[in-house]
Amino acid sequence: MTQTKMRARYGVGIWGLVAIAFGLVFFLGGGAATYADDSMRMGIAAAILAAGFIGYLSMIYLTREKSRGKALISDERDLEIARQANETALVAVLVFIFAVCIALFLGYETAGSLPVGWMWFLAYATSCFGLLAQSIATLVLHREMSGNG
Repeated sequence: MTQTKMRARYGVGIWGLVAIAFGLVFFLGGGAATYADDSMRMGIAAAILAAGFIGYLSMIYLTREKSRGKALISDERDLEIARQANETALVAVLVFIFAVCIALFLGYETAGSLPVGWMWFLAYATSCFGLLAQSIATLVLHREMSGNG
């Protein structure tokens, strides 16, 4: 397994768990209407996201090329896969933000105001979604570009 594919698999696991945990904290505690007033939920959500970034950076460090020991498997496709996955993830994030913003506009247009909790949701969810989209795109592209599946 290449370093790119290994990192993508771990990335899906890390950011999938972070997204689920954040979603539970955000929506089970009253949603956007009460999120900004609940410092406990805000702290838990921040800790979840921080744990995700710490886990992700640790995974990057642990899967780096080591000076001694076993060499990492890498081939010429990895750079192309990474480039295409990053482009795909960027487009996915732009579509995600656009769709959420339009949905929020349509949902709260008549009310004339938007609960500030939705801005927290958009910020945190974009972080999770962007890194998750990049990892998923990497795995899909790796499967498509490999001759043996």
